[in-house]
Amino acid sequence: MPTQINLRLLTCSVALALAACGGNDDDDTSSPETPPPATPSDVPTISPEVRAAAQKITTDPTVMAMVQEWSSPTHTQARFDQHMELVRIASPSRYEMRRAAEIQRRALQEWGFSASEIKTRADGQLPGSDVQQVDGLPVYNVCVEIKGSYSTSAGAQAYRGQYPKVLVEGHIDTVNPEVLPPAANPYEPVKLQPIAQPIVTTPAELAAIPEQLAFDASGRIVQDASYIKARQYFADETAARNAGAVRLYVPGISDAMGNASGVFNLAKAMKKYNIKPVYDMWFCGTAGEEGKGNLAGMKQLYGYDQNLGTGTNPLNFVTNFGIDGGSGTINFIGSYRFEMKYTAPTAAGATAPSALEAAAASIARIADVKTAWDDDKQALKTTYTVGVVSCEDPAAGSTVVPSCTVQVDMRSPRLDPLKEIRGRIEPLFQAGVTEENSRYGVPDNSAQAVTMALTWFGDRPPHERSNLSDVSIQAAWQSAEVVGVDKLEKLSTAASSLNDNVPAAIGVPTINLNIGTFAAGGGGHAFWEWGIPGESAKEVLRMQRVLTAALIASGFHAADGSVVAPAAAPVGARTAELK
Repeated sequence: MPTQINLRLLTCSVALALAACGGNDDDDTSSPETPPPATPSDVPTISPEVRAAAQKITTDPTVMAMVQEWSSPTHTQARFDQHMELVRIASPSRYEMRRAAEIQRRALQEWGFSASEIKTRADGQLPGSDVQQVDGLPVYNVCVEIKGSYSTSAGAQAYRGQYPKVLVEGHIDTVNPEVLPPAANPYEPVKLQPIAQPIVTTPAELAAIPEQLAFDASGRIVQDASYIKARQYFADETAARNAGAVRLYVPGISDAMGNASGVFNLAKAMKKYNIKPVYDMWFCGTAGEEGKGNLAGMKQLYGYDQNLGTGTNPLNFVTNFGIDGGSGTINFIGSYRFEMKYTAPTAAGATAPSALEAAAASIARIADVKTAWDDDKQALKTTYTVGVVSCEDPAAGSTVVPSCTVQVDMRSPRLDPLKEIRGRIEPLFQAGVTEENSRYGVPDNSAQAVTMALTWFGDRPPHERSNLSDVSIQAAWQSAEVVGVDKLEKLSTAASSLNDNVPAAIGVPTINLNIGTFAAGGGGHAFWEWGIPGESAKEVLRMQRVLTAALIASGFHAADGSVVAPAAAPVGARTAELK
């Protein structure tokens, strides 16, 4: 097994507060002669059309009946069961095929979707996209479509035959396990631990917890005594502790299957109640958000070429709603990530260049680089980190390290400083190799030299919002107001790194929201990720809020025969044309 050395040479905060522009809020009670009062620049301007659409959608009788069903004990239980049944399917980033296959099976056999409404394929291909592989691997997205009416309307606009679509998505990959387990046992246990006990600190402690949820041979949850303990709902951690709740340990319980499962609950509810949008709506479980996934799922959906840094948006998405747990995230930190492998010469010995020393020389050079923020705390906070160095163990009887792999992560909310720090650091990867070889008078690329190769490159494009009143923000803001959940006094301009980076960078309005509801939780991205179910009524409101926002963007055929026009324009943004 490789030996790992944790090198945190520079650990930098990436929760950035970013400046942004905005407008004035409309006031429905103001006359044309009396302008509305000035509002902060971080409060969006909501158009009268969006206000009216939100009100119309939330009071529509069919929508109200659907929401009423969500509030029933039967539906609440079904949502919990589906969440547990899906999250236990091991789904490492870039190897999500088993979870995707189960979602597709349910869509076809249980949720009422036809084969033509499943837009993705088991082999990772996405008809209509011009990006079919990312980093040489298939992309295991799973998407279903609710067909709108727009394509048959007079004068309908399309991009190269693709009519407008609104995307609602949550990612289905998890950090743990890192490797796809054998097909004979593709599941992770859902362990139950009394909240009064200390959180586990090792995999052995987690495995030793005796109680866990049970599932039958078909993968359905068993409603036994442990199930009754697990399916309890609490307002917050204090209430959970007072009631003696149990933690539910399973990777991805919150990040992000609590939300991705919710995305598909919306899709199957629209299907059941025949909710008819104007634009097509896609509900997707996306691949590759975590770890080295490199946002593969979104790059396929949006035709993003990471070598060029451009996106063709070949399927013509006009608005994006990411459901990954955000509370209205609108700015997105970009990153370049490099993984380099330093390899010892074929005839390595005690008097030959060393792979470990070459890696160390590169790291030392990188550590001397300063960003503008190092000298001026008012400057934009562009950061970099030399993270993990993994070295192979020497062969038996040898002291020579065969190879070392170095990971470097660079982050910024803007593209220009990200490119600038990359331009300064990237040459240092090879400079360390040259320095080590020079110590022994060995030319680079000779048989006696240490060599370096880039083994993986990650690209998350940044975006800093300039329009705080685009269609995604207006729809999300107003839907929160009318539904009465997750309301904000002002937009947060802090930035995160999410699936939304891709659509935002190519100009498609996007915002990250939340469905999953937990009283308490922890261990995100760790083997010991856990959660305790939160109030089911709040989950219902969040589902309603997300669906309302998506229908505002896509347009909606109301039960009374009227049509709410789409708030989004029919041709989506892109930064490159199809090849």
